[in-house]
Amino acid sequence: MKTSEKKKWESGAILARMPEKFLVVTVLLFALGGMAWAAPLSEGDIVRIWRNNGAVQGVQEFHFGVVDWPNRVVAVEGRGPVPWSTEPNARLLARRHAVADAQRRLLYLLYELRYGLPRGIDSIAVEGHVVMGHIYQEGQDEQGYWVDVELPLQRFLEECVIWKARAK
Repeated sequence: MKTSEKKKWESGAILARMPEKFLVVTVLLFALGGMAWAAPLSEGDIVRIWRNNGAVQGVQEFHFGVVDWPNRVVAVEGRGPVPWSTEPNARLLARRHAVADAQRRLLYLLYELRYGLPRGIDSIAVEGHVVMGHIYQEGQDEQGYWVDVELPLQRFLEECVIWKARAK
């Protein structure tokens, strides 16, 4: 057996000899270590975010949505065009587009709350994860299908995550 093949075999043998308990403990440590990042926000954290955004009493309008500070709720509107089609699923596709637009706007609102929008911004690209809130109103008008989504502020700030963002 060649020396390089022997090293490969020995490294594979080490993994095979590892006790299952060690693997379980390692996986648990990684899982619990990741949970430390999802620590709940304190009241002071939310007040600091409120102050950083102008300390507006009542409802504050942002470019991508609205924050009701006293009631601790965020709200966005998503819109989707209704295709001029006779297909029965055209309205369902428009609703799906409106829900996706609401999720996009929630992510952009999170960016706006956390970092603000610089003046003279041409475009913004944000990647991340949002939790879908409660659709409390939806309908169709001449501009397309729309949904109004609201989400508790604390859940919004704790569970929604921005992975990558770039403003131009």
